[in-house]
Amino acid sequence: MLLLILLVLVLLMVQAFLPGKFLADQIGSKGQMGPRDNLPEPSIELSRARRALANLQETLPIFLTLAILSIVYDAQSWLSLAGATLYFLARIAHLICYLRALSPWRSYSFGVSLIGLILMAIPLLAHIWA
Repeated sequence: MLLLILLVLVLLMVQAFLPGKFLADQIGSKGQMGPRDNLPEPSIELSRARRALANLQETLPIFLTLAILSIVYDAQSWLSLAGATLYFLARIAHLICYLRALSPWRSYSFGVSLIGLILMAIPLLAHIWA
């Protein structure tokens, strides 16, 4: 599970740097290093990268909570590991689909990532009443 947590955090770092890359592409490195007071309207790529990052940040706390609880309660079953893997792969697909404006695939990949979270939660249910 720890490896999957690290992989998801690497994905977060990649997504956190993408808006900066697209902004630098749009305004140049000199504009990027300045105060950025008068930025132009964001490009389509920059807007998509920002929205994809915000979307990941919505589900990331849920993933991290479930992953850490599965470690703490020693509930790392094949189901929770499969769910975490599914979440990670679906979030990669979601990023690609978001950046390339692939509809409805973006929504499908988001749904698959939610299924991954549900799979991670199932082994933890036994600890609610324990």
